[in-house]
Amino acid sequence: MNPPKDIFQAIINEMNEGVIFLDAEDRIAYLNPAAERIRRVSAEKFVGRPIHELHPARVHAAVDELLNCLKEGRAASRHRVIQAQGRYFDNTYTAVRGALGEYRGTLLVSRDITEKKDLSEENLQLKKILARPFERSLFIGESPAIKTALAMAEAVAPLDSTVLLTGESGTGKELFVARIHSLSPRRGGPLVNVNCAALPEHLVESELFGHVKGAFTGAVGAHPGRFLQAQGGTLFLDEVGDLPLAAQAKLLRVLQERSVQAVGGKGETPVDTRIVAATNRNLEEDVRQGRFRADLYFRLNVIPIHIPPLRQRPEDVLPLAEHFLVHFARRMGKPAPPLSAEARSLLLAYDFPGNVRQLKHAMERAVALGDGPVVEVVDLPAEFGGAAPLPAAFPEAGQGDLKSALLACERQCLVSALRRNGGHRGATARALGISRKALWEKLLRFGLSEKLP
Repeated sequence: MNPPKDIFQAIINEMNEGVIFLDAEDRIAYLNPAAERIRRVSAEKFVGRPIHELHPARVHAAVDELLNCLKEGRAASRHRVIQAQGRYFDNTYTAVRGALGEYRGTLLVSRDITEKKDLSEENLQLKKILARPFERSLFIGESPAIKTALAMAEAVAPLDSTVLLTGESGTGKELFVARIHSLSPRRGGPLVNVNCAALPEHLVESELFGHVKGAFTGAVGAHPGRFLQAQGGTLFLDEVGDLPLAAQAKLLRVLQERSVQAVGGKGETPVDTRIVAATNRNLEEDVRQGRFRADLYFRLNVIPIHIPPLRQRPEDVLPLAEHFLVHFARRMGKPAPPLSAEARSLLLAYDFPGNVRQLKHAMERAVALGDGPVVEVVDLPAEFGGAAPLPAAFPEAGQGDLKSALLACERQCLVSALRRNGGHRGATARALGISRKALWEKLLRFGLSEKLP
């Protein structure tokens, strides 16, 4: 059973590819709707006109040569990639011949290959970057784990895709963001860092998206917001997992629409900024628990890069420690002290729950308080076996003064509240009746910002 003739017309009309048929005199005999959209022309106006009228004069000679090649039988079909209306098209020209082999015309099919071409160019750029030798001066690190993470960061830097950095606090996410920004086409623009965990909950939207004068009590002037401050550059959303759900919804909308509306404002302002987000939380688990929006997670998790904790890269401990000793000695105008054999052994045996940040602070302390030519075990902080640690529980009667007892009690209260709320800082702040910013300051004060004890 032969299909009805009109079915072929319906198929051509529904095709996403542009279809143009030229008669034997190179006049346009037919354009399907897709061809009209691609070329931005009307079939009614162009049918019967020469194919040259669809092309600029500079390519007329090339088009003539291509068509003559088909007419003379030197090729059955030819390809040309053209750019039109800001997109790329793969044009296939095929000679159409009658039963006796006579030339009847040319069938031109245009396929949009913009995404394919962009991916090809990105892959070429990635290969070039990955082929470069590792630049030790960028990061202090010898371990394969950190080299792999850095190579990934350098590979995605020239792209404009959203990056999600994961890993424990203190692993050096800020350095990765700075590296990504410095290698990107946006390096001439600003790099704006936002610690989402430290933003007061009632000011999150104002800080991120801005506000107009008088939008709320205390808004004595307009504020552009971090997105607009990062216009043309990179916006780093650190601790993004601690954003309240309401702010998550608005962030998702901004990422989708690429525009922001200031609090109290009426109009939308387009934004052109690359997003790099970071978290020390398990966002997949937070999504399952309803603490983080699934759609926002998938929008942020375009290119994930995991930064390994320091305990998984022991090769980096001593080089980092020596680097920090030199750095702080220069800042304090002191000679850089070497590490004693005992101190080196102690550092290598420690698991660093606070990661690189903890090691950095330890070396700063050693330079500031050490009075010998060598860093000894006694110069290291309490957790390394030096000074006595802050008590983790309420002291017994008669132990310590009142101030120490109150501090120990407050610390234990914070730890218990964090554990009850699964480490979620927003829920912990609400349970304790304090602001998220106040909670963050207390966590820093008691050394709880990195990891629950």
